[in-house]
Amino acid sequence: MASKTLSVKELVRLFEILIERNAPIVSHPEFRNHLSRDENLFTNQTIRQANGNIAYRSVDFKVDDKVTDEFFWQRIEKTPYTELIQDNAAVAILKMAEKLKLIG
Repeated sequence: MASKTLSVKELVRLFEILIERNAPIVSHPEFRNHLSRDENLFTNQTIRQANGNIAYRSVDFKVDDKVTDEFFWQRIEKTPYTELIQDNAAVAILKMAEKLKLIG
């Protein structure tokens, strides 16, 4: 049987599937103990990316001029990923403020 090397995109998608199905392997000590420090750091980054993708998919809907602010925020607040989405939005706002030299 030939081995296959996964791309980062494929690996992130695999982790998304595992996380969505509540598979404990991604944080299980038996799995993590077989990884080096760098591999654990890479796994953490992959999990963070997968969680972000899942979070944004959970609120993926068309926004147009017919969408009210109330509907928009209700949609955000109904997802189990509200905190992650809000944290990511705050980071994006700070990065934009830095680019515009509004903060130092």
